[in-house]
Amino acid sequence: MHDDDDPDWRPLPVRSAALRWLLLLPLTLVFLPLWCVVWIFLAVCFYGVAAVVQLIVYVMPRAENGATRVLDATLGRVPFLPLWCVTPVALVREGDTAYYRARVDRRVEKQTRRVETASEYLREHHRDLELGTHYFRGAGAGYVLRVASERGWNLHPVLRSHPRRRLRLRHNGRPRPDSGN
Repeated sequence: MHDDDDPDWRPLPVRSAALRWLLLLPLTLVFLPLWCVVWIFLAVCFYGVAAVVQLIVYVMPRAENGATRVLDATLGRVPFLPLWCVTPVALVREGDTAYYRARVDRRVEKQTRRVETASEYLREHHRDLELGTHYFRGAGAGYVLRVASERGWNLHPVLRSHPRRRLRLRHNGRPRPDSGN
């Protein structure tokens, strides 16, 4: 599991106002549109490659696991929102622990409801939950894991999590005992 005394699992330190307003906001305004264009270009390229990979998977079904790992190793390493990106909400709410905790609670509860109320086919699709640091920055990864474990979530057994960058959780697929009340 994790150690509560480990600083990686605690809330991230508050960034200084000068850093946020003078460096991170201009970087976001200038480079974020360019970053989105690069993501769209990568998506188009992967769609082109996906057609070829699908033909290979039809011929050799065992290649599907390798194709999934390659995709996770490439796009999984490039975050959609870069670490230097600061949204307007993050600028205003920097250091507000209650806001981030409420945000995490809502997201975990919403995803838990999806898992528990979905059909058998869709349940498997909703069992994975990935949260980036921008989502739980003020609450800390330890808080996310504590709240999520109460609702049946654990760290993903296959995909790796890093408490300072991203948490990948997996639901056990069973409804909570108190969900019927």
